[in-house]
Amino acid sequence: MLRVILLALSIAGLVWLVRRAFNVDSGRSAGDGRDPKDVAVDALVRCAHCGVHVPRIDAQTRDGRHFCSLEHARKGDGEEGT
Repeated sequence: MLRVILLALSIAGLVWLVRRAFNVDSGRSAGDGRDPKDVAVDALVRCAHCGVHVPRIDAQTRDGRHFCSLEHARKGDGEEGT
C-alpha cells in the first residue's frame, strides 16, 4: 500500500513539474523576448483628468487623450474643477 501511495505522489509531482515548465514558456510573447509583466505595464494609460492609471483597453479616448471614465472624458482636463 505504501508503494502505491509513493508511486502516485511521484507521478503527481512529475505532472506538476512538466505543467509548470510549459506554463512558464507559454507565458512569454512570441519571440519578442519581453516579460509578460512588462507587457501589462505597457498597457496602462494615465487619465488626463484625475491622473489615475487604467488599462488602455478600459480607458475612454477623446481628442487623443485617455480618461478613466465617461464622466472624466466629458469634463476634459483636470483644471476645470470637480
